[in-house]
Parts: sequence; C-alpha cells; structure tokens
Amino acid sequence: MIKKDCLAIALVLASFMWSASLSARPQQKTVPEEVGIVYYSDSGIFKPLDKESAAEGGRSNYAARVNRAHATVRLPSGQLGLFSVCGVDPTRFKLYKFKSEGNSRTLTIARNNMLIGGSKVVISKSEIPLSIKREESGCFTLTPRKALDDGEFGFSPLESMDAFMFGVGDIK
Repeated sequence: MIKKDCLAIALVLASFMWSASLSARPQQKTVPEEVGIVYYSDSGIFKPLDKESAAEGGRSNYAARVNRAHATVRLPSGQLGLFSVCGVDPTRFKLYKFKSEGNSRTLTIARNNMLIGGSKVVISKSEIPLSIKREESGCFTLTPRKALDDGEFGFSPLESMDAFMFGVGDIK
C-alpha cells in the first residue's frame, strides 16, 4: 500500500513539474509563411499588412499615390512596431512615411523644377531607418529604430510601386 501511495505521489509531482516547465518556456510566435509579404506582430501573432499598388506621376512633384486617406491596419502610437518578411533580401524593403491628402496617401519621390528643368530625388527624406534581425525560422524581423509618430506608413520593396500599408494612432 505504501509503495502505491509513493508511486501516485511521484506521478503527481512529475506531472506538476512537467506542466510547470512548459509554462516557463517563452510563448512561440506564429511564423509568417508567404514569401515577400510584410507581416506585423499583433500580440505575438503575425498578420499580413495590406498590399496596395501605388499610381505614380505628377508635374511639380513626382509621387506615388495610394487610394484612401488612411490604412485599414492601425497600430498603437508610441511603440516601435515589430514586422517580419520571409524568403527575400530584407534590405530591399524600405519603410516610408506617407502624407494623407484628401482621399489618398502620397509619398513624394522627386521634386521637379519647371523653371530650370531637372529634378531632385527627395524620397530618402521620408525613409525611416530600420533594424534588421535574422530569425531562426529564416525570416527577418524589421523594427523601426525609434517609435513611430501618428500617421500613415508603408514598406515598399526597391524598384516597386507596391506598398504594404499601415497607420499609427487613431484617425483624426
């Protein structure tokens, strides 16, 4: 009888220790799966950002324009934000701040001088520096180096008019 009781107590203790070790492990983040899609972290779960194609053009300013004044995906202000991309060179993805104008979001690429001709590329003024970290999954984490102010943002691969759009803060 004593042997049975000791065995039962040992089993209960082993079960308790096993469950405690599981809860002490860090929670696994879900890993994005699609190649070349930018994901954002929402409480440790990666969800895709909306991919939108920008129209380009303009006379005095050469710009990219995305429909609608505000992105559907909204992130809280004052946070760095955690983004991920898989299966591509992450340095090709740049984060830009867009300007909300009327019923669109605009990113000025170059300013044209109509009087003397020529243009000046100004897109780098809208670029937000990123930290890039390779994850065990083979994906890359993209994190702005400082917290983003309220506004409209988009990740765009180099030489592409596609943008993965999101907004920060409440729409005013």
